[in-house]
Amino acid sequence: MKKLLLFLGACTLAACAHSPIQIQVRPQVEVAPADIGAGRTINVRGVNKLPGGGLGSLGGVYASDDQVQLGNNVENAIAQTLGDGFASWNFRPAGSSADVQVVANLTGLRYDSPDKIYTTKVDTEAEVQLEVRIGGATYYGNYRSSGKDRSLIKPDRAEVETRINGLLSATLQRAFEDEKLKNFLRANR
Repeated sequence: MKKLLLFLGACTLAACAHSPIQIQVRPQVEVAPADIGAGRTINVRGVNKLPGGGLGSLGGVYASDDQVQLGNNVENAIAQTLGDGFASWNFRPAGSSADVQVVANLTGLRYDSPDKIYTTKVDTEAEVQLEVRIGGATYYGNYRSSGKDRSLIKPDRAEVETRINGLLSATLQRAFEDEKLKNFLRANR
């Protein structure tokens, strides 16, 4: 009986060590109210252009198995966040026939620990390419954030989720601080 319990315990520990972490992406932005949109309609769409199936590894002994993966629809999360930000600028959400069309391509999102024995360094990165169309005019903006953190112990799901959401939020926030984007939206009313 003792051997059976030890065997089951070892199997449980092994399963935990090899489980990927799924995170929920919920970026947030803070946008000061402004009348840049002047009541025009807007359609915001997110597109996931991430290569591969994961964001990276938690590092440590089981680095190849301890992967970070998306647990929700990142396209909808990004579109919702950007849509809320544009609403602060007095744009009204609408369908595909809206006055302003916005496509947010998520081209980079990474959480990776290059350490294979100990988890001490964590590299993070987020990149979004924004395409904004108004009539025949188009504005392209590339927004990127990255970080290098240190962690003495392997982070849990909540910590990974917090770091990824903070990084993606900072990246999307850059779009609303982009004076060239603001000027493009004002000039093409």
